[in-house]
Amino acid sequence: MFVAINLATVLSSIVAICLASRNRLRAAAIIIAHVLLLAVITSCILKAPTPGFPRSGHLNLLPLIAGTFLIFIKEKPYLRVGLPLLGVLAFVAFSTNSIPVPAGLSLPSDAGSIGMWVNNITGLGGTCAVVAVMHSSLSARRALESDMWQALARGEFHLAYQPQVNESGRIFGVEALLRWNHPTRGPISPQEFIPLAEETGMIIPIGEWVLRTACAQLAEWAKVPHKAHLTIAVNVSALQFRQPDFVQQVKQIVSLSGINPSRLELELTESAVAEDSDNVVKKMQALKRHGITWSLDDFGTGYSSLSSLKRLPLDKLKIDQSFVRDLLTDERNIAIVDTIIQLSGNLGLKVIAEGVETEEHLQVLSKAGCKSYQGYLFSRPLPISALDELIGVSSPSQRAEKAGRRHVA
Repeated sequence: MFVAINLATVLSSIVAICLASRNRLRAAAIIIAHVLLLAVITSCILKAPTPGFPRSGHLNLLPLIAGTFLIFIKEKPYLRVGLPLLGVLAFVAFSTNSIPVPAGLSLPSDAGSIGMWVNNITGLGGTCAVVAVMHSSLSARRALESDMWQALARGEFHLAYQPQVNESGRIFGVEALLRWNHPTRGPISPQEFIPLAEETGMIIPIGEWVLRTACAQLAEWAKVPHKAHLTIAVNVSALQFRQPDFVQQVKQIVSLSGINPSRLELELTESAVAEDSDNVVKKMQALKRHGITWSLDDFGTGYSSLSSLKRLPLDKLKIDQSFVRDLLTDERNIAIVDTIIQLSGNLGLKVIAEGVETEEHLQVLSKAGCKSYQGYLFSRPLPISALDELIGVSSPSQRAEKAGRRHVA
């Protein structure tokens, strides 16, 4: 039994190191953390203290707890808090001999020295695996940060545009979504590089580039009669919004591009407006007076109160796709969506649903009173050339077919 436990530990360490070398860091970290924790706890349960050789296996929990906490420091509560806490509780229990050993499973006295050496070897191997994962994570982070600076200078970032349609299927606007095509790694998920950009402050120059690119696109559309009505929604990060010169910067970009400010829609998340609400309102009002519109993104997933919501000079609420996704399986989501739509109407705000992927979603939303939609049912995010081609198609059904989706008006 002990041989099996140690063999599983060694194999999982090898797998974790291999995954880390292939840049699959999160998978490597999750595997090694769970396997090592389970192996150490099981070994400690099966081995009772023997005369002259006290229980030592639980010492392996200390580097494991520290490594787990550091690796998962930005993960969800289970990985960030739950797993390290389980290790701490186990360490305390074994240190005080609070966990009894099953009868007949303790090692004989003459095996005590061997057990201590085995514990030291496996503990060292597990610690090396954790260190390897942490080192790979830090190295990958530094490399990605360096690549982002070069990507901005070399023009590797680009915008994809996801159409927004009304109840008749007419495209009235798009959301600009940041994409990065790395020269060697290929497309990199926004979920990977955007959080790092926010942590390092790079989101500020990147966000400025997004605003300039979106306004330049609006200026191009303004020259074409059947595109002049289109709007572009741009996400603004909390860090970017908190910059002292944010309002002046946006005004300057809009003025230099020569666009109609009402065609630009800035999106804030609830977390961005939760702090320093007075300053948030002032900045939003300053840009709203300039003609720019505001929407609250991912509404219902944050912590904004109704009292703060009514103070914000918003034009639109966006129903988060997590509510839309489970509309057909969870009646509570239907109640939430109904409430958001009614709230929007009472506050005089428009409402748009994100993540509309099926005709059933569309029918439920339409019945609830939602008139604007965005999602794969209508189109995936498209490069500008494909979007222009899609906009040029005459009817909603033809546009849906062109986008690879079937549309029901």
